[in-house]
Amino acid sequence: MSKEVEEAVKTSITLTRNLWERAKIEALKRGLTLTEVVEAALKKWLEIAEKERGRESER
Repeated sequence: MSKEVEEAVKTSITLTRNLWERAKIEALKRGLTLTEVVEAALKKWLEIAEKERGRESER
């Protein structure tokens, strides 16, 4: 069973210091990188957006 490897894209984002600190601390507590936390958050946000879009098309 092979897992497809996606190409990583390096990017920069601007966060408030408070949000960055909270996310970084939580990542450290969980043994994750900030990249992993941001990636998980974006995936969840996209999942929600796709579900909302699906509900709108049903109307």
